[in-house]
Amino acid sequence: MLGLMSTNSAAVPIDIIKTALPIGIGLASAAFITIKMANQYGDNSDKSIPTARIRAGDTTHDAEHNEDVDKFLTRCEEECGPVFNLRILNQHLIAVSGSYAREVLMSPDMSFSDAMDDATGMRSFIESAIKSNKDKDSRLSHEVIRDAITPNLPLFTPRIVGLLQSILQEKVGHCEDKLIEHPMEVIQDMIASAMANVFMGPEIGKERKVVDAFIECTYDFGKVIGESTKSFWHSITNRARYGVFNPLQKHIQVLVDVATPVVLERRRQEAEAVEKGIEYDRPMDILQKLLDNVDKYGFIDMHDICGHILLIVLASVHTTSDSATNLCFYLAAFPEFHEPLYEELQEVLGQFAKEREEERQRKLASGEVASMEAFAGTELDPEHDQDISAPVVKKLVKMDSFVREIFRYRSERLQLVHMARGDMVLSNGMRISKGQKAVINMHSVHQNNSKQVGDEDVSVFYPWRFVGKAKAATKASGDYLAFGMGKHACPGRFLAVQEIKTVGVLMVSRYSKIRIQDPSKQKRILVSRIGDPVPTGLIFTSRTADK
Repeated sequence: MLGLMSTNSAAVPIDIIKTALPIGIGLASAAFITIKMANQYGDNSDKSIPTARIRAGDTTHDAEHNEDVDKFLTRCEEECGPVFNLRILNQHLIAVSGSYAREVLMSPDMSFSDAMDDATGMRSFIESAIKSNKDKDSRLSHEVIRDAITPNLPLFTPRIVGLLQSILQEKVGHCEDKLIEHPMEVIQDMIASAMANVFMGPEIGKERKVVDAFIECTYDFGKVIGESTKSFWHSITNRARYGVFNPLQKHIQVLVDVATPVVLERRRQEAEAVEKGIEYDRPMDILQKLLDNVDKYGFIDMHDICGHILLIVLASVHTTSDSATNLCFYLAAFPEFHEPLYEELQEVLGQFAKEREEERQRKLASGEVASMEAFAGTELDPEHDQDISAPVVKKLVKMDSFVREIFRYRSERLQLVHMARGDMVLSNGMRISKGQKAVINMHSVHQNNSKQVGDEDVSVFYPWRFVGKAKAATKASGDYLAFGMGKHACPGRFLAVQEIKTVGVLMVSRYSKIRIQDPSKQKRILVSRIGDPVPTGLIFTSRTADK
C-alpha cells in the first residue's frame, strides 16, 4: 500500500525504503514494511530521461532529499519535468510524476513484486511457506480477499467491533488521564484478535497462541526484508536461507495444531447434517471458505491452507495496526476535530435507531409481529439499536474523510517501486527499459493543489477535505494512490479501512480526550513512516464517570 521514503527530514537516514506487500491486505495494501535496497547504480538506457541535478558537494541525491523531501521533489519537477532519474538509496530510480504515475501502475510490463524480490529475495520466503499456487504475483491471495472477505464484511463487522471493544476495555478501559506508553501494542492486539476471529473462526481465533502467531509472523517477515545491508548478496543469501528454513513454519504449525480438531469436528457435524437430511450451518470465516473451495484453489493439505492464510495476514496486522495507532495520534494532535466526529456518530446512530423503531412499529401495526417482546433476539432487537454496524460505519462521512486525509498527508513522497518486465514506453515517448525501476512521485499527486479537491492548502492537515466529494478512503484513483491503482490496487483495503475507522469510532465514543504524552514529539509523529517506533505515549480520559 505505500511506501518508499520518509517525509520526515529530521528522522532516520534516507537509505531506508518503505513498501507495501503485493500479498494480502498490506495497507496493505496496505502493508508498510521497511526494506533496504541492495542494488548498485545503473543508468536507464533512454537518454531522453533527464537526471535531476545533484547538489554541489554531494555525490547522490540522498542528503538533499533527507533535508526537505517536498522542496527537493519540487525542484526536480521544475528543472526536469514529470519524469527524471534519481541516484538515491544506492541505486538508480526513475521518478514518475503526475498522470504518468497511473501509466506505470496500470502497465502489465511493470511489476511491484519483481522489484521487491530483486531487493530482498522475498519470493523464496513466501514460496517456502506454501505448497501450492506459487505464482510470482501472489494472485491467489488477491482472489481469496476479493471472493471471501470483501463481500462478507457486513457479516464480519459485528464480530470485529465486539473484539475491538473487548480488547480496548481490557487494555485501556474506563480511566482519567491514563498513560498508555505503547499504544501500538494495544492496537496491534485489537487488530490481531479481530483478524484471527475473521480468518480462523471464533473457536480457533480465541486462542492466545493463534493471536500471537498473527502478530509475530509480521516481525519475522520484517527481519527478512529489513536487514541492514547494502551488499549485493543480500537477496541472494535470503533466497538460499529461506528456501531451506522459514521462520513462518513455526507459526503455520501453531495454526494447524489448533485448527485440526476444530475442522474435524466441523466435518463430523456436516456429515451428521447430511445424514439427517438437514442443511449444515456453515461457519462464517475464511478458513471455512478455503476448506469449501479446496478444488477451486488447488490446496494440498491443511498446512498449505494455513500457510496461505498467514501470508495474507502477515503484512496486514502490522500495517493496519500502525495506521490505526497513527489515527489515535492524529486525534490527539487535533483535538478540535474530536467532538465533531463524536457528534456525527451520535447523529448516525440516532438515525438508525429511529428507522429501526419505525420498522418495528410497522410490523406491530400490520400484525406481522404480536408484541415488542417478540423482537428479542431478532435483527430488530431494540438492544442492538446503538450497535456499530457496517451500515453505520459507512454513513460516517467525516470519519472516512479523516482517515483518507491521514493517508494523503502522511504518505511517503516516493513509493511503490516497480521493475520493468519488458520495455515500457510512457505516453510522452520516454522509455523505461527492461530491468529498470520506476518509483512513484507521490508528492506530485497528494501534495498537488491541482490534483486534490477543494481550496484548502494541501500542505496542511484538513480532515474534512473529502466530505461530500465522493472520495472514499477506499477509492483508489489518480488523485489518491495510497492503495495503488487498477487490478494491482490493494484488495484488502476495504477490511483495513473498516477496522481503522472502527478504531476511530471507539476512540471518540469512549474517550472525551486523548493527549500526546510528550507534545514536543507531535510533528515527528505526524510525518513518521509506517513502522517507525513512536517516541511517546498517549493519555486517555473516558467520556463519562460511569464504569
